[in-house]
Parts: sequence; C-alpha cells; structure tokens
Amino acid sequence: MNDTKNWQVSINDPTAVVEGAEDIAQCVYTIITTVKGSDPLRADFGSDVYKYIDKPINEVRPLIVYAVSEAIRTWEQRIVVKKCRLVTAAPDALNIVIEAETATDETVVTITINV
Repeated sequence: MNDTKNWQVSINDPTAVVEGAEDIAQCVYTIITTVKGSDPLRADFGSDVYKYIDKPINEVRPLIVYAVSEAIRTWEQRIVVKKCRLVTAAPDALNIVIEAETATDETVVTITINV
C-alpha cells in the first residue's frame, strides 16, 4: 500500500485494496448507484439516477447528467467534474463517462460507470 490516506477494499476483489484514482472511481460508482434514502445514517447520500432508468433516453439525458454531476459535487469532493456524458443507453444499462480533475493537483481522471 502507498502512503495515501484514501484507500478502501475493492468491490470486485475483497482481498485487494484500491487507492488513488481507483479509490475515487469506486467511490463515485458507489455514490451514483446508491438510491437516495437507502443509507439510514445519510438519508441524502446517493444520486437520483435511478429515477430515469426506465424513461426515454432522449428526454432524460440532461437529467441524468445533472444527477450524476450534482451527486459527485456533493459527495466526492476530491474531484471536480469537467464533463459528464451518457455514452450509450443499452437495454439493460446506462453507460456514463465522467471526466474530472483531482481537486488537489488537477490530475485528469476518467471514470466509466455502467448503471
């Protein structure tokens, strides 16, 4: 493990640790895929993306981008979102690409989430 103060157990491999950009990406994934109100200790934690899953994509695309950007701004302050776009809307998933910079040193981070 590096000397970073931010790390967590990997969602995909409970024997591994994620740090740096991987840690941020995993946190963003958790934020975007958590339904607001489902965390009893933080009722506002999560995003409103789930509200738009079954809606016509052309109508809700800007609402999804806003929901993602707002959730990250609120809950993941280690990055600043520069661009958020909905790449595809497959029948079983939304593919969201977030381009951001770290708040401390402006390192570019690209995060892809399949919701």
